Amino acid sequence: MSLEKAFELIEKRKDVAIKDLAEFIAIASVSAKKEFLVEAAEFSAKLLKENGFETKIHETAGGPVVTGLMDVGAKRTLMFYDHADVQPAEPFELWDSPPFELSIREGRMYGRGTADNKDEIVCRIHAVRAWLDAGLELPCNIKFVIETEEESSSKNLTDYVEKDMDFFKNVDGCIWEFGGSNREGFQEFILGVKGILYVQLSVKQMTIDSHSASATHLPNAAERLMHAVNSLKDKQGRILIPEFYDDIEVITNEESEVINNYNFYPEEMKEHYGLEEFRFGMNNEEAKNAYFTKPTCNICGITAGYQGEGGKTVIPKEASVKIDFRLVKNQDPDKILKNLRKYFDDNGFTDVKVDWSNGYPPSKTYVNDDFVKLCQRANMRIYNHEAAVQSTSGGSGPMYLFGDHMPVVSLGCGHANTNAHAPNENINVADFIDGMKMIITVIDEFKNWK
Repeated sequence: MSLEKAFELIEKRKDVAIKDLAEFIAIASVSAKKEFLVEAAEFSAKLLKENGFETKIHETAGGPVVTGLMDVGAKRTLMFYDHADVQPAEPFELWDSPPFELSIREGRMYGRGTADNKDEIVCRIHAVRAWLDAGLELPCNIKFVIETEEESSSKNLTDYVEKDMDFFKNVDGCIWEFGGSNREGFQEFILGVKGILYVQLSVKQMTIDSHSASATHLPNAAERLMHAVNSLKDKQGRILIPEFYDDIEVITNEESEVINNYNFYPEEMKEHYGLEEFRFGMNNEEAKNAYFTKPTCNICGITAGYQGEGGKTVIPKEASVKIDFRLVKNQDPDKILKNLRKYFDDNGFTDVKVDWSNGYPPSKTYVNDDFVKLCQRANMRIYNHEAAVQSTSGGSGPMYLFGDHMPVVSLGCGHANTNAHAPNENINVADFIDGMKMIITVIDEFKNWK
């Protein structure tokens, strides 16, 4: 039997796949609100079981984790990582159709989770089903890991993985949860993610706010906190925490070439954000290189004093700031957290409280890995071009839990304007169908992986 039979089945059954996606979208599994996570896990398990997988739902301290296994006794194993939770849909008034009802308009499917990441779950499971129903013999075992808290920092995924390490052994490659085509219509692979350390810094200097007439002699918590925050970086943005840069891995020549060849769309980016230039006067190449290779220290939000309408002359008793550090290969969030505390203490900011919110290490698969090459061959067969490659994403995710044990490639059926995390999230129906064919072709390439 050839792949054409499987492709025919995908086309023939696309309405069934879309119906499954519609049912999935109707489950408003917003992990930030801890809503309908069990229902999303149960639906994921149902899809897996109906399509031939041995399925388990693993309880955690938060949302469940679902695993699926199709063990055919093959030498190689392919894993998929996905998540069944979604971002909040607010503001609802900006949606052109209800966010938790799948709507199809002009060849696009709209709804919360259509691009991130319920589409990929349905796409990948239906691809395996089409392969089997075409009478083809699987050249690899297949595993699924579907969590329900990815949009809330995967808070309990680590505990699950540590308890079920055997499930992650002897996996030859993992396809991550997201991906698709870029602005030019070419597929993109993402081979890694930055790590993250997210903290809240806070200062409390008085028991109550005071009239600003007393600013001559009373302490200002906002001012104190700003001095502490300003001490973290120099004027060119270099982070001053001791040992912050010491462990960073030097990028390979192959990765450097991939970065050089990647289209960063710098002029479009500046136009989109209303900028004349990038920060610190970076040129376009410097900005691109920084995005892929440099860590960050970013202020996400500041709270202090009066924020209401009009004016209020006040000395704030307390102030807080939320900061995220994006980390690159070999940086350890625990070490940086420890050094951050020490840095404040050594520089006279013992009163600055540091509260850890979340964090995990970076992860990266190297561009010359055999699994990356396998995915490129499959991409060439489906899309008639090599995928553009991002050596790492500027964002973060729990990829290290997988990437420490196996190569990981993030690919999928999204496009450049999916509006993930925003109103009117969407994917193209045609991309959804091609995504299934891509997964089938990746599986087929395992036949040639000796």
